[in-house]
Amino acid sequence: MGIIVYVIYSSTGLAFFPISFIKSSPSISSPMLSANIESRLEENIERQRQLEGRCGGNPDHLSSKDRRELDSLVREERTLRRRKRLAEASRGQGRNFVIKVWYKLGAVFRPIKLLGGLLLLAISVMIWISMLLTCIDKAKNSVCKQKCGYILGKINIINPVNWVLVEAASVFPADYVIFIVLVLHLFTSSVVGIATIGIRFLWIRLLQIRKGHTSPQALLLATVMLTLITLALNYSISMIVVPQYATYGPQTFCDYPSIPASAPLDCSKHKEYLKPCSELANNPAAKAVCTPSVASTFLNRITLNFPFFGIVDFWAQFVFLGFSLIVLLISLFRTPRFDEQQMDEDAEEAEEEGLLAASGSRFNAAWQDTTGRTRDQRVRFRDDE
Repeated sequence: MGIIVYVIYSSTGLAFFPISFIKSSPSISSPMLSANIESRLEENIERQRQLEGRCGGNPDHLSSKDRRELDSLVREERTLRRRKRLAEASRGQGRNFVIKVWYKLGAVFRPIKLLGGLLLLAISVMIWISMLLTCIDKAKNSVCKQKCGYILGKINIINPVNWVLVEAASVFPADYVIFIVLVLHLFTSSVVGIATIGIRFLWIRLLQIRKGHTSPQALLLATVMLTLITLALNYSISMIVVPQYATYGPQTFCDYPSIPASAPLDCSKHKEYLKPCSELANNPAAKAVCTPSVASTFLNRITLNFPFFGIVDFWAQFVFLGFSLIVLLISLFRTPRFDEQQMDEDAEEAEEEGLLAASGSRFNAAWQDTTGRTRDQRVRFRDDE
């Protein structure tokens, strides 16, 4: 189950996460959208004046068609005025000094956001290339193919992320920092994928992740999905993205032939005989020196004992790569659009919540007045007695 959620949501997020920094959707505070709202509002008011002038201020004198048009114009005017208020609020109008400074800083640091998006895109591309190279290596050079779940005994094709981590392991704690960035990037991409796609059953959207308007059910299901994705990431990172680093790290052994054979091996003067540890190393020195990690041993044993899961997990990586490539190409060539319908729904919900809060406060005030008045009457009655 986790691998399915991982393939759908993590692949989408891996491609869409950096693009969202580079090509952000237009805000309601943009001058073009604000001018469009102003012009549409003026046209709406002018059309209402024409209809009201035609009926002399009495809508009952209008035909049914004109009356429907007038009702539609009134609803549209309400929506446009709400959008105008939101645009003014997003520009900081009517807000305090701190909010205005925050919006100004957001505009100033826009180039830094663009550079951050390019950096994230480079990281995503490196991860994608590394996964592709490892999958090709497994499909071509696995010792037992599908019989053992495509376990790779030796790295034959170098992938860039794995090479960087192995080389960085010699400089503490550079490899830890890079590995943390890698894990956080994949996890954040999964969160972005869930927020972008929403919680669906096939093509039917059940719940949606929205800023300030996410339902508790959506948060609960999103948490469960992220837990399943984390389980799938354990296999993907350890076996696909950085297989050598996750299994043996920077461990090496000396493959220099010693004479006599019982003499200790010394490669201090023969660096070319230092070989990275692998499962297929036949040298006895490798078996004495190389120690695989607990996580890789656990995953390899599960794959050996249950080859079906290894086969599913392996071929799911190709589907992951295909999905992420399609989403990346679509995101690069598609212009982000402003979702007016979603904004109107959020604004209506905010107004309803405000009305409910106001009515609740009025009810509490009335209840306190009533209970206080009753309490005063009881006190007076006792005093009279």
